[in-house]
Amino acid sequence: MLIRDNAGRVLLCRLTYKQDWDLPGGVVEVGESPRLAVGRELEEELGLVIEPGDLLLTDWLPPWGGWDDAVCLVFDGGRHDEAILAEVVKQEREIRDVAFCTLEQVHERAADYTARRVEAAIRGDDYTESGRPA
Repeated sequence: MLIRDNAGRVLLCRLTYKQDWDLPGGVVEVGESPRLAVGRELEEELGLVIEPGDLLLTDWLPPWGGWDDAVCLVFDGGRHDEAILAEVVKQEREIRDVAFCTLEQVHERAADYTARRVEAAIRGDDYTESGRPA
């Protein structure tokens, strides 16, 4: 989910199971809609209840590091006051930290494909492959 603050910074999560920061979200369960899944994941991992908005971006990722290829959907989480960070209750098994980040910080903290995905979603692209326009 792409959640921004009033200054336009993007909410990123520092995960316990990989080095790079990422957008909040997760994997869709069998029989679950992607829109419901992102809301559920946000509540489970950060304790935030934000209704997912419109689908902003569909991003295809090729197989990598033992994972099959994947389709990543980025839903709009709207704009919120930075004070929302005080409401975060991190699921300690998965989330080390959360922060609103400028695009420069997104590029410093996130994997390159994630940074490209964030920029594509903000730019209004509909479909990308590894964050690159196809």
